[in-house]
Amino acid sequence: MYVTIATMNYEKEIEVAKKVARESGKTILEYFDFGNKEQGVEYKDDKSPVTKADVLINEYIIEELLNEFPEDGVIGEERSTSTYGMGRKWICDPIDGTAAFTWGMPIAMFSLALVIDGRPVLGVAYDAFLDKMYFGVKEKGSFCNDIRLEVSDNNLDGGKVAVTSNPYKIKNLNYISKFEEAGVQLRTLNGAVYKSCLVAKGKFEGYVEHIVGPHDMAAMQVILEEAGGKMTAIDGSELDYSQPFKGAIASNGKVHDEIVEIVNRGI
Repeated sequence: MYVTIATMNYEKEIEVAKKVARESGKTILEYFDFGNKEQGVEYKDDKSPVTKADVLINEYIIEELLNEFPEDGVIGEERSTSTYGMGRKWICDPIDGTAAFTWGMPIAMFSLALVIDGRPVLGVAYDAFLDKMYFGVKEKGSFCNDIRLEVSDNNLDGGKVAVTSNPYKIKNLNYISKFEEAGVQLRTLNGAVYKSCLVAKGKFEGYVEHIVGPHDMAAMQVILEEAGGKMTAIDGSELDYSQPFKGAIASNGKVHDEIVEIVNRGI
């Protein structure tokens, strides 16, 4: 008998994901409040930072996941055992918001998702600073610790939408003024996972970002959508995690089409 993705519980997978998230959180805390030298900060070709903690967590994730699920692939932000494609892939961002992490801002988060044939089926995001474990399984709901998550029911007018935290990029985004005209309260802060969690628990109505990719959004797509929200590509199309992509829009669902229309009218 065939078992569809929607009817599977993934009980072992979610428990392993939560365990490695919590252990990874210990590493985040251990290296957090240090200077750049102690954190081992280096810079990639795209000028984004990477630290000792990123690398240590990435290696730990690969070891643990392959021990538990030897047939699966792991696609890590720093190192992978597999390429994108079909089948079972674990997509991990050891520290989402590494820049904030190096600045001493406690909003960096761990995230991990299981993706099957290009679609996320479970996700875990861990805020080690507040000991908040966000997790969701396809068609099983999403939670923060023991509290069920639920997006807001607010309209866009008067609602809060997060955008990029880079002031140099903001000034070149034509849709910023369109949001202001629609009565939106724009918010800027670091961390794609952190901002997506704010949408998932009803604090924000939306989040728009052009530079995020699968590592940033895979876990959060499950968590957000199981809370009643929606996540798509910038143009409103479905995200495909069987290949790299850039850009996503997250929302409470109610205002999603409005955000997509405003963003694409202003590009």
